[in-house]
Amino acid sequence: MQVRDRLVRAGLAVGGELEPAVTMASPSWWGADSERFRLPSGRFVKAMAPHASGYIDIPAAFVAARLAGDAGIGPRVLAADPEQGVLVLEDLTELAATATLDLFDDPDRAERLVALRKAVHALPAFPRRATVFDDVRAAHRLALDAGATLPDDFAWIARLLASAEQRIEAADYDVVPCHGDGNVSNVLVLADGELRLVDWDCAAVMDPLQDLGVLLHEIRPFDVDARPVFEMYWGSWDASLFDRCRMYGIADCVRWGLIGLYADVCSPGTHEYVKYSDWQFVRARAGLRDPHFDDRVRNL
Repeated sequence: MQVRDRLVRAGLAVGGELEPAVTMASPSWWGADSERFRLPSGRFVKAMAPHASGYIDIPAAFVAARLAGDAGIGPRVLAADPEQGVLVLEDLTELAATATLDLFDDPDRAERLVALRKAVHALPAFPRRATVFDDVRAAHRLALDAGATLPDDFAWIARLLASAEQRIEAADYDVVPCHGDGNVSNVLVLADGELRLVDWDCAAVMDPLQDLGVLLHEIRPFDVDARPVFEMYWGSWDASLFDRCRMYGIADCVRWGLIGLYADVCSPGTHEYVKYSDWQFVRARAGLRDPHFDDRVRNL
């Protein structure tokens, strides 16, 4: 179904030409799950791509976006039609810019981002509850069913992740609502420096250290730089919990690597998705081959 038809079915009056915003799968997966349009009267429309329903719980993501908007953590949701995959938000295009990695080299800005992500914990419970390991298994099945070609070393990757998951689950943990996606392109920077979170497709009730782990893997890949941000988030240093964050970050790379493979099969004719997948698996292998990986697992 054409996007215009979906918008009309969702109750939106659409006139003139629809000019979608830029989509960039590699290296940052910027808008690769949807097409986005600006409509009159300050409306910004996100129409989910057909392949996105394979790995995104669209109704749950839209509920999380609405709760975040009501709390001032994200843009306000003006309308939502999960069946059509259409979400209508307040249009902040002229008021905000998309964040970039270098922005959070500044400790003060990193602290603002940490505070914003922690504010999500106080929201009402999200409909979805899942760990990144659950999502890896789901993405693995999705990629196989679509006929994607997995990396030759995927069995080794899965075996190491399983050892980390077993230790984490044995340790037990509390769960809270979290955004769940560390990609900084999901952060809007307003003119006054305030931040907003968008794209709640990974949102779930989860271990807050998973949310921190995916963030650290994005903005602080090296331990020496990541430790201060961990302390901002957690309030104190804990080597075992820090290692748990690192395990979550590695698993998140595997999740996105598998999703990239699936999306490449669903949208042939471009190498962007498979490039993104390759990059995510490279990042995952760097963590799995770290000389301290086994020590981290034992420390969980």
